[in-house]
Amino acid sequence: MVGYVMVIYDYDIPEYDIWHMMIDESMQGHGYGSEALDRVIDYIRTKPFGNSGRIALTCNKNNSIAKRMYESRGFSATGAEYEDEIELVLMIE
Repeated sequence: MVGYVMVIYDYDIPEYDIWHMMIDESMQGHGYGSEALDRVIDYIRTKPFGNSGRIALTCNKNNSIAKRMYESRGFSATGAEYEDEIELVLMIE
């Protein structure tokens, strides 16, 4: 297995959340994370669970490679921090 990603819909906010996006360390650097993120965003654009245009995720604040990948797709830090994680959000139509 290369990795996995979970998508949930939080009806209380409402927003889509990308949880546990992980690529095995031995498989990193081959574009699998970028491809997975692109596919997840495309899936969320279909609004399968609700009409929210907000996608949120958290990233370890010391993981500059992942943070750069998320930012290259339009995610922006919200300023919210949870222990060693920062929240990033992407707004879509």
